[in-house]
Amino acid sequence: MTATIPPKSDAKLVGLSQITRAVLFLACLAAPLFAQDVFIAGTGSWSQPTAWSYDRLPTQSDDCVIPANSNVTGDAGVECNNFSMATGSILNITSSGYLFPFGANFVNQGTINIGQGGNGLNFYQSGGTVTITGGGAIALASGHLSTGSGLSETVVNVDNVINGQGCICVYQLTNQKTINANVASNILEIYSTSTSGVTNTGTLEASNGGILQLVPSGGAPPFTNTGGIIQALNGSTVQLWGYVITGGTLSTTGTGTIQESDVTTLNNLTSNANFLINTSDVTILQGTIVNNGTITAPHGGLQINGTVTLKGSGAVTGGDGALIHEFCCTAANLILQQPLSGGGSIGDTSFTLTNQSTVNANNPATYLTLAGNPETNTGTLEASSGATLEIQNTVNNVGGTITAQNGSTVLLDYNGTVNGGTLTTSGTGSFQTTSGTLDGSTNTVTNAGLYSVASGTTLSLKGTINNTGTFALGGGCLAMSSPTTLTGSGTVQMNGNSCLFGWALTNNLTNKSTIEGSGSIGDSNPMGFTNAGTVIANQSTPLTIVSAGTGFSNTGSLVVNAGSEVDINGQLKNLSKGTLTGGTFSVAGTMVLENAAYTTIATNSANITLTGVAAQISNGRAGPSALAAVATNNSKGALSLQSGQVLSTTASFSNKGTLTVGTGSGFGTAGTYTQTGGTTTIDGVISAPNGFTLKTGKLYGTGTISGAVNASAAVTTGDSITAPGVLSVSSYSQTSTGSLTIPILSNVVGTGYGQLASTGAVSLAGKLVLKRKSTYVPTIGDTFTIVTGSSVSGTFASPVLTINSHEHFQINYNSNSVTLTVVAGP
Repeated sequence: MTATIPPKSDAKLVGLSQITRAVLFLACLAAPLFAQDVFIAGTGSWSQPTAWSYDRLPTQSDDCVIPANSNVTGDAGVECNNFSMATGSILNITSSGYLFPFGANFVNQGTINIGQGGNGLNFYQSGGTVTITGGGAIALASGHLSTGSGLSETVVNVDNVINGQGCICVYQLTNQKTINANVASNILEIYSTSTSGVTNTGTLEASNGGILQLVPSGGAPPFTNTGGIIQALNGSTVQLWGYVITGGTLSTTGTGTIQESDVTTLNNLTSNANFLINTSDVTILQGTIVNNGTITAPHGGLQINGTVTLKGSGAVTGGDGALIHEFCCTAANLILQQPLSGGGSIGDTSFTLTNQSTVNANNPATYLTLAGNPETNTGTLEASSGATLEIQNTVNNVGGTITAQNGSTVLLDYNGTVNGGTLTTSGTGSFQTTSGTLDGSTNTVTNAGLYSVASGTTLSLKGTINNTGTFALGGGCLAMSSPTTLTGSGTVQMNGNSCLFGWALTNNLTNKSTIEGSGSIGDSNPMGFTNAGTVIANQSTPLTIVSAGTGFSNTGSLVVNAGSEVDINGQLKNLSKGTLTGGTFSVAGTMVLENAAYTTIATNSANITLTGVAAQISNGRAGPSALAAVATNNSKGALSLQSGQVLSTTASFSNKGTLTVGTGSGFGTAGTYTQTGGTTTIDGVISAPNGFTLKTGKLYGTGTISGAVNASAAVTTGDSITAPGVLSVSSYSQTSTGSLTIPILSNVVGTGYGQLASTGAVSLAGKLVLKRKSTYVPTIGDTFTIVTGSSVSGTFASPVLTINSHEHFQINYNSNSVTLTVVAGP
């Protein structure tokens, strides 16, 4: 169809330049179905009818055309169909004017300034789409760019830059260019009344201290931002008021912020922004959120809708609110792949957290609490900066670490449970509990830090707990809620009010670690207790082992320090029918066996050490020694008396194992001492009034045997061949199967070479074994007195006396001694 210039009087047309006529012609081509009412005045107010080519203001049946380089004041209401403004033109719509286009095409190649108040620019394309093209600019000064009330127009901004303050109040908006709130401290609002929301593939931004508000009329309509950018430049703010924003990028620079001011949903998008959740509001997350900036919620938080992955190089910081929870009432799971810190609460009944990064409670003013459904941690849960991480739910911690840094606390509270993984602390950081559980029943829990259990609190254990740190029971208790094994190089430290107990007969405790202090192990709830590690009583109040019904078995080491006491109240399963088997009992204080039916030890097949004058194993509290009638030290038995300990038995004594009497200590029998195997080492005194018979085994020492020694086995004067000494006896008789070993390190008796010293007669036979240190070569003429007695009879059978190729020992049998003299010759 051929466009024609609207008819005008010749006088009107005479004043038009050739260029203006051409513009009019092109404008007519843009919308040929309507008459073209052209602003022909060039400059001036459009309220003047003579400024228009029809000598009247345009109507809805006219296309409005403003030629190039015009400067128009919109001081009255103008309606038109399509609108076109050419390059270089300026339209200033004042508060008393407005522009109401009813057509689908809005072409702006110049600048439109919409003043404060009035109706501004209002589109009336009912049920249709208005397209803004031309590459121009629209500036709002508290004015409006809007659509007709009650109409369902879609406004598509293809390439105009829209900026300023006021309201873009449209039914539905599609932005493909730039909308910029750029007036300092003032608001540019994008307000949509459509349930279809807003589409942005361009840039929505705030700059120069301005505020951009994205506001729906109600509900949570979609805001499709795929390919688009929403950004707040330095010192400026973007406020979100309830859209579901999908795709695209949120961004800030400098001190710019994007603020969530009403419940807004972020769905499958990237945020490079400083994102602030205002007051107690929440932001809903859906899909995958790549957060390379910061999400800060001083009093509000995040709600998770469905399964959400939160990742990127950024971080989330909470305050004192509900930091992360489910969206309404649907099952939700957050896969956290970036740091989260601060305070607040995480979790509820339909929410689970999978932490693959770091969750850090670092706000001392408020707890960071994990609650609700079980959570999975393969990263790090921690407390730092003097803050508290509170665990009220179950944390499946396999492959993860939970840590309390210096001055900070991790609190297992309200039945909080940790399954598997590692607990660590640094400095004065600690784990604490009210009623929590460490569950190693499927996967071992490792405590590598300080776990404090205060008075009146209980920590439950089950399964295998690898303790390489410390459980400090400051009056609190460890409860075995199912069979439990404690392993590791760490310690359980108890005091007078602390306890370890089980809930039922089957809830046994096996200790392969170290338990020390005082208090009670076991109570009126029977609990089997096997010590395969170390139990140490090291305080002034007793450590009581209550083993009623199930018994206490010691296959490890039970240590009682000086001034301390262990009470075994119930069955000691190591002790049966007078025989003590297995385990080590190192007693410097008092070990009390309370069960009278099992407290007499006649045969020792365990490892017993009594150290110090006061050390005792008593038959009942304040009762006699449980070793008073010990008669046999079996092949697996070891009995050691140290530091002044004196043990006397009412029976003769037979040794097949190891008996050691340290310096200043003593062992006495009521009859004979017979050794049929094993080793006896005497650095103190053994009293055997009816004789000391060494049938087999070995005898070492630098002490005294008060009794007649009959040796058919190996005797060494000293504690070893490198530690010579003087072994004193009442009398000495060595048979043909016996041997006497003399260590020689120098020519000083006692410290340099060994000596058998008898106050009575000596009868010799069997072997003499000289163990000279290879680096010691004695001088010819040196003499060594190796045996003394009131009388000496008999000789050694063919002793080896060679020293080297130049000298040898010459043995001399005297009436009351045997000596070695170094002489020349091989």
